Amino acid sequence: MQKFVNHVDHVAWLSRPENLDANVAHLEQLTGATLVRFDRLDMGFSMCISWEAGLEIVAPMVERTDFNQWLWSQLETKGEGVTSVVFGVKDLDAHKARLEKLGIPVGPLMDDHPDSPWHDKLVLLERTVGEVMNTNFILGDIDYADGVIPFGDAARDV
Repeated sequence: MQKFVNHVDHVAWLSRPENLDANVAHLEQLTGATLVRFDRLDMGFSMCISWEAGLEIVAPMVERTDFNQWLWSQLETKGEGVTSVVFGVKDLDAHKARLEKLGIPVGPLMDDHPDSPWHDKLVLLERTVGEVMNTNFILGDIDYADGVIPFGDAARDV
């Protein structure tokens, strides 16, 4: 398994539902990456992600849920754009304990959904830790299966 430690793991943009397909197509055109869509019906949002490229676009579903209410609020106050940066850490529990000792609140554990199309590619653990310059900062303890992230000579040139 490989992981990003003390390094940005991926960036997430927030999209309006009606713009999701166009935003994904534009990002794919610019980067050459392919984003895979996964609908989290249980939480009320769609996500399109390329783990290989470190790119994610999230859009709330029209029906409001406890979780996606936050996404709708972000869209209403800030509009579309970068919503989160996920920063890789070696040990999420240890990092959480360090931040809490400093008086910094740490959000609840978010983990991968077993039905996701990439569940066999990684083990995902994340926690929100607040905002940095108007962008959500999330700690990620994400273990990638060998070969998922193209490093060095394996990286493709687009």
